[in-house]
Amino acid sequence: MGEGSEVTGRLETVGASRRTFLYGSALAVATVTLGACAPNESKGSAQPDGKASPDVTTGKGSATKPLPVPKTLREAPALTAMVKRGELPPLAERLPEHPYVVPHEWVRRGTYGGQLLMIMDSTTSAAIKEYCYGHSLLRFLNDGRDVGPGLAESWESNADASVWTFRFRKGLRWSDGHSWTTADIMYWWEDMVLDEVHPEVPPDDVRSGRDTVATVTAPDDHTLVLTFDAPAPATPDRIAAWVNAGVGPRWMVPRHYLRQFHPRYNKKVTKRSWYEEHDRKSDWTANPDCPTMAGWRLKAYAEGRSVRLERNPFYYAVTRHGDQLPYLDEIRINAVRDAQVRRLQLTEGKVDYVHGAHVPLTLADISGLKQAEKRTGVRLWLWDSGSGTGSITFFNYDYPDAGLRELIRDKRFRQALSHAFDRKDARKAIYFNTGEITTGTLSPKGVTFQVNEQGQRLFEQWRDAYLGYDPERAKALLDELGVVDRNGDGKRELPDGSPLALSLDYPADTSNEHIQKCTYLKRDWEAIGITTRINPVAPDAFSDLWSQGRLMTTTAWEVGDNQPLVYPGWVIPVQPEHWAPLHGQAFILQTGDPSKLKAQEKVDPWKRQPPWLLPDKGDPIDRLWKLYARARVAVDEMERIKLLWEIFKVHIEDGPFFLGVVANYPQVVLAREGLGNVPQRENLALGGWVNTWILPSPAVYDPETYFWSNPEEHPV
Repeated sequence: MGEGSEVTGRLETVGASRRTFLYGSALAVATVTLGACAPNESKGSAQPDGKASPDVTTGKGSATKPLPVPKTLREAPALTAMVKRGELPPLAERLPEHPYVVPHEWVRRGTYGGQLLMIMDSTTSAAIKEYCYGHSLLRFLNDGRDVGPGLAESWESNADASVWTFRFRKGLRWSDGHSWTTADIMYWWEDMVLDEVHPEVPPDDVRSGRDTVATVTAPDDHTLVLTFDAPAPATPDRIAAWVNAGVGPRWMVPRHYLRQFHPRYNKKVTKRSWYEEHDRKSDWTANPDCPTMAGWRLKAYAEGRSVRLERNPFYYAVTRHGDQLPYLDEIRINAVRDAQVRRLQLTEGKVDYVHGAHVPLTLADISGLKQAEKRTGVRLWLWDSGSGTGSITFFNYDYPDAGLRELIRDKRFRQALSHAFDRKDARKAIYFNTGEITTGTLSPKGVTFQVNEQGQRLFEQWRDAYLGYDPERAKALLDELGVVDRNGDGKRELPDGSPLALSLDYPADTSNEHIQKCTYLKRDWEAIGITTRINPVAPDAFSDLWSQGRLMTTTAWEVGDNQPLVYPGWVIPVQPEHWAPLHGQAFILQTGDPSKLKAQEKVDPWKRQPPWLLPDKGDPIDRLWKLYARARVAVDEMERIKLLWEIFKVHIEDGPFFLGVVANYPQVVLAREGLGNVPQRENLALGGWVNTWILPSPAVYDPETYFWSNPEEHPV
């Protein structure tokens, strides 16, 4: 494996002209309303002097080689004043020896100052962390095509990718000025993950291809070594994924601050559940006292009302111009629970910036937002969502009713339901004729599809596999299964003559996008004689019911990613959240608690604690597990991709295991005029890939570079 001191490039992917299949249709057949807000419209705006508007960005993608540290560095005037008053050390003492230089080509030199107003549904929303990539050891670049440095300045592996060494920047500091070292990682590892009482478990990042846990060591303050018992070639991708510190693995916590809440270091801590307060104190977006490595630190927290973030004076990133980031003084995030009130505030211009996936906004909101542009000064444009499905539907492969479970596991039944679904109607009503209709796949943005023409063809084969709206074909498949109307009531029964009724389950607080989709499924499935019911479930109960195998379907989610060796669940049942929940639980138990498999072998699978099922030899899940095991240890990247293709072929031949509507529909972004360095679709390597939390968006685009051209008009 090669050195990681420079950005790790992927295999050469097809050129831009060949990538148009990924997103070319996303806007091409948009309605007049969507067409009116094409993402490059703002290029026409200009200032009185005829220069381009300050919020227009140029340049595309990100440098694939780390940029040199500028010779001259600059800080915010507010920080300079604090230095003069003796409240902060000088800039040179606050930055590491080699700061991270943001490599995005669209980033221009900005202006310091001002406050950014944002909105969320809750002050505890995990999406707040999605704007900060500062806790990541490595970082994704170019919409996931490349992996670059983060806190770690360089990394490398041995020949078989079983030992990974990470070397961190010297001189890193937490937001309170305390030195950051690998001791902060080792505290997380030894005093949380490996602690007998603390509930944190080893993340996939530190599991080998055999699913065993690595040995984690820190030879010195700036070096971390992960030693696996088998090749772990996906390690850089896994470590670059998520924003960590609360979304994904933590990877580090401020040891110097949290030790006071840990019984190992403070004998006054005596509660058995000590970790509850310890972990509450570790949440840097809710506890102002908790240091962070993000670009902003928490200034004030009003539960249920607002979160105020202020510039972290010790943030380790600079622009290529030498400016320490962030440019903005503060971010204020107001919490508005009611969706209608949120939309009203947006149309009234009370918010400066919105990443549509987090509010959330849908394409149905575009008309009102577009009409409000001139009045509010908040511009609207579109990024690619990268979704592989739009609103997803998948059946519970492990449903407890034996007769219905047998039917669900028969691919002809799922194929019939796919052919009975008129996706064009749903595409028009929900997605305004954007995106491309799809059977349902992983994201078309992934390297597994982009790598070459064979990958493209496989994507198209999967996308089109059971796409055609063909009610007669659907009826014929059901007849073949013996799912026919046996009593003349116009409704089909199970092969044994018992009633057949499908349930479209979703959390009761889900968005209208998913509810609308369910109404189309109900219409189309009832048209072929299948009784179909829409079933809202108490939101707090949904996850547990699904993991126990008690619900029939999941209908309020989507596939946004395409990194099966980082997040395999969509295509390989390795956790209980997806389409084979009991198999997913069994996969976890195989390495986590194998004795339980033996002890509960003769117990009814749905009465086991937790419920679990092992696959039958040679069945689709058995084959998926075996292919996954091989892919996880394949050192050569092209070999890994070919094994992932074999996994996708199982989904084509034995699927569909999940149903989609459209792929890569546009995602709404709002930004007030004068807010600079917010990339537009043309600036992003793949037009954006924003509907996945694995590739954390907008964190991967470094919002710390956002700036006001007129900061005096946005005072704190």
